[in-house]
Amino acid sequence: MYPTRQFLFALVLTAAYGVAGASADELSPWQSTVDQQLQSFQSGDDAEAYSHAAPNIKRFFPTLEGFMAMVEGGYPQVRRPKSWSMGRSIPLTASSVAQEVIIVGPEGKLWKALYTLELQEDGSWQISGVSLQGMKSFGV
Repeated sequence: MYPTRQFLFALVLTAAYGVAGASADELSPWQSTVDQQLQSFQSGDDAEAYSHAAPNIKRFFPTLEGFMAMVEGGYPQVRRPKSWSMGRSIPLTASSVAQEVIIVGPEGKLWKALYTLELQEDGSWQISGVSLQGMKSFGV
């Protein structure tokens, strides 16, 4: 049986953007935060995933249950990704960055996520927002 074109396209994207779950040494600090949150979602460690949310997100969703309800309802591609790879990083200010992530969602569809992250006083990076856009996969 031949691989589907969508699988081959995802394989090419992974090669171009990097491998999901890359070692921490290969990722920038903000990429590591995104990668850790996606790994936490994938493994079902909701509390760990929530720990990567910036204070502005935690103000809107002050409980783990509320946060997870928002993620489940609005971001199933992030909640249950099949795989992901980092795209480009876009500096916004000295203490914020946008990070592109290519995600293969639970249904196998490709998505481009744009994460915004903020540098915290303790030196950690936390996720302050995510937007998703479906990707065309060349007729697949």
